[in-house]
Amino acid sequence: MGEDTVKITGIDFTGVLQTLGMQKSTGILRVDGKDDSNYFVYIENGRIVGADVLPKRLDERLGNLLLMQGTLRREDLENAMRLQKASKRKLGEILVRYGFVDEDVVKEALKRQIMRIFYRLYTTPIKKYVFDPKEELEDNVKMIEPIPIESFMLEIATIIDELPKIREEIPSETLVFEPSPKYNPADVELISEEENNPENSRKITSVEFHVFNLVDGISPVETILLKSPYSEFKTLKALWSLKKKGFISLSQEETEIATIIKGAEDVDSGKKIIFITFLSTLIILASAGLLYLAKFSPFYTYIKDLSSYFIFK
Repeated sequence: MGEDTVKITGIDFTGVLQTLGMQKSTGILRVDGKDDSNYFVYIENGRIVGADVLPKRLDERLGNLLLMQGTLRREDLENAMRLQKASKRKLGEILVRYGFVDEDVVKEALKRQIMRIFYRLYTTPIKKYVFDPKEELEDNVKMIEPIPIESFMLEIATIIDELPKIREEIPSETLVFEPSPKYNPADVELISEEENNPENSRKITSVEFHVFNLVDGISPVETILLKSPYSEFKTLKALWSLKKKGFISLSQEETEIATIIKGAEDVDSGKKIIFITFLSTLIILASAGLLYLAKFSPFYTYIKDLSSYFIFK
């Protein structure tokens, strides 16, 4: 980083983006997460043109994403990575140049990956921000068509507003859901996003329909997020809505695990209640015995008051 590098303090991630957008800044925003990841956001004239994350770079994530979506064969990915190592070009560029994947597919996948980075930036605690201003950015960091920061701000605002309620239903991405036995495709009506309501138990959006088809009772949420053609947040929201409507539920195995955990907690709670009751009874009996013996002591009044304190506290 150059001498003009600026360490930003006193404002959150959305505030940092907003400031850089309003100032039409060009440069690299480095965000150090408390998960020991380093995020890089590439900004040109106040617009986002790329992002990356270390230790696992975007190229690695892009290849995995295309594999999971079924748009790239593993042998083609291996060939592309060998070509990349020899040429030092970006993986997406290699995939398109040698005809492994269509350009539009790569562009959409890159945009999704960048949105995923921003999703993580919102959900991961941040240690610090450092902005490295540039006269211009190198071409190899420009991954997508420039997107105004305001567009990302709207997306982040939606995440801030809706993520907490989604996490109530889906607290972990290791959970496994399965289709509900009550689900009957013939009874389902497709509706627009504007008409969507979690109370409409027989109506789903096209996004929910596609996400539903990824639910198989085996794949955890984190796998569905990779396979989904939609952003991480949009996929989570679709899963949340499907669960609220009764189209999906925790797999039988997950339910059994939850029951076992709850049972263990109930047993533990019961043991605590029994112990407290036993201890209280013991104190009362001891105090009563002490009070009886005190009748034969010259300190009867003092001991009586002390015993009464323990009995009636």
